[in-house]
Amino acid sequence: MAIRVDPRRLTLLKELAAAEGLRPGQLVQRWVEERLDAERSGQPAPSVVGPDPRVAAIEATLAALAARIDEVAQRMQAAPSEPAPRRRGRPPKARTAATSSAAAPRSPTAASSRNGHVGLHDEIIAVIAERGPSTAAELAIAIRERGRYQPPRSSKPLDAATVNSRVSNPVYRARFRRSEGRIGLAD
Repeated sequence: MAIRVDPRRLTLLKELAAAEGLRPGQLVQRWVEERLDAERSGQPAPSVVGPDPRVAAIEATLAALAARIDEVAQRMQAAPSEPAPRRRGRPPKARTAATSSAAAPRSPTAASSRNGHVGLHDEIIAVIAERGPSTAAELAIAIRERGRYQPPRSSKPLDAATVNSRVSNPVYRARFRRSEGRIGLAD
């Protein structure tokens, strides 16, 4: 059986279930069973027996939510509703000083990109310049220790496979050389 719950009430249901140490479905099941048991025994439903503090809390929260929704609706009606014209395609990137000075050469030591992130290839070059030729695993460990490079769109830590794939990438391949399982800088 599936039960659809209004999204405005679902958050409250989740909070009540968490307070009871249950999942939301288990709490709903308990409420239904209590109601069915009360109907079967001929007694009034538990919510009718007396004021339940949980019910009072739910009602207070629902009243606060309804007031907030009304307030937002009034603000939406009061605001001039002239939507901005939508452009097709990908939104343009913000122009910064780094992008406007494209002619300026970049060095491995000044390896931050236009949004403050450090490129992996720049970190590999910096580590090799400091420590000399190393294996991909050693490079990955050294880069993680430095803490400047953060993998984009991933919470996975940097590993040797990622370093190997960057060094093998045709865009960056000319900057590195491999010799006896170690990665060094190209001359």
